[in-house]
Amino acid sequence: MSDLNLANDFPPSTDEAWQALVEKGLRGSDFATLIKSTEDGLPRGPLMTADDLPEGLAALGRTDMPLLEGRAWHIAAPVRDPDLARANRQLLEDLKGGASAVRIEAGATLKDRNDLKRLLEGVYTDLVPLQFAPNSENAARFAMALSIKDLQTAHLQIGLGPLEDANTVQAALSDCPENWRLMSLAPSDVHEAGGTEVQALSVMAASLAESMRRHGVDAMCRHLSIDLSTDRDAHLTITKFRAARRLILRIAEAFGGDGSNIPLHAVTSGRMMQRTDAWTNLLRIMSAGFGAVIGGADVITIRPFTDGLGKATPFAHRIARNMQLLMMEESHLGQVTDAAYGSYWHEHMTDALAQAAWAKFQDIERIGGVETYLNSDTYSSDLATAQGDRDARAEPILGVTLHSAEGVKVPEVRA
Repeated sequence: MSDLNLANDFPPSTDEAWQALVEKGLRGSDFATLIKSTEDGLPRGPLMTADDLPEGLAALGRTDMPLLEGRAWHIAAPVRDPDLARANRQLLEDLKGGASAVRIEAGATLKDRNDLKRLLEGVYTDLVPLQFAPNSENAARFAMALSIKDLQTAHLQIGLGPLEDANTVQAALSDCPENWRLMSLAPSDVHEAGGTEVQALSVMAASLAESMRRHGVDAMCRHLSIDLSTDRDAHLTITKFRAARRLILRIAEAFGGDGSNIPLHAVTSGRMMQRTDAWTNLLRIMSAGFGAVIGGADVITIRPFTDGLGKATPFAHRIARNMQLLMMEESHLGQVTDAAYGSYWHEHMTDALAQAAWAKFQDIERIGGVETYLNSDTYSSDLATAQGDRDARAEPILGVTLHSAEGVKVPEVRA
């Protein structure tokens, strides 16, 4: 067998030669038809090479989360049923079925500490991290949790807004149990309101900077977690999470801190869910979950695929958690630290998103900061523009405008 020298035995390739082959394959179509861009106008191909790699590449690791027991990330069970007995049964089923964390959402009705105890009955709270999803009820929930002895040693994310609940945060910092995190940012809200990746990342950056000014960098790095949406565009999601990690580290560094301990919680997009042929949501949430895993999310919540139709059945919850188990235990995703590290396309797009979000963050700072921006007509206009551009693109929606089918059985939901 002859020796083959890959470096010397093949002629060097050039962009011009590649483009000539592409144009031949297009058979007269315009090369420009291959040039795509993100909703923020960032070019995403068709070709990235080593020349597109940004300077100073570095792998972006996950946060060292508690109670992982060898897993790469936590599978968080969403708890949202107002019927506490039903919510508790579903929670226990999720934990028995492979979930490793709990995300208590706004739909779970908690009037007092006894309701919280009922919800968590049978849960080994010393072994399972708990999170209150960011919402306006969390100041009251903090008081409930603080009054329950068994939760004093639990790993609990309270989900207080560092700006909205600033007074509660300041009062709680001195006597917060050791394993609790007090604060959460939710740039996922920008996504659900119709925002783009850059808009969500820039609001995250501006909120983080203002929160560090308000509470200090050490408190934020110790007590903060961040919710980010993950959607069906898996590869763009990978770069979105990597860009978020870069922004967090850079802002914390500017304040003299280390942001590597701030976890990212991925929640699959609600706005991408379809009511028509809801079975196709299975593809959407799987793609979204994949993007979050490879992007380096520390905790992932996958919505039941019937969320666009109504309350999820145990079957829909089981499918949601099993998707993560398939990625974790059969595909072994997450075993490589930052699997996108060094990829021409992913590195280029990570840098492009980070740079664009940084520029928008600076604009927000110039007009008075994130609170001024979010309450301004500019923010509303930005969201409206993003949604208008999205509508104008009219990208195909699987099962709705692409490969639609007649007579598809509607998945079961609870009344």
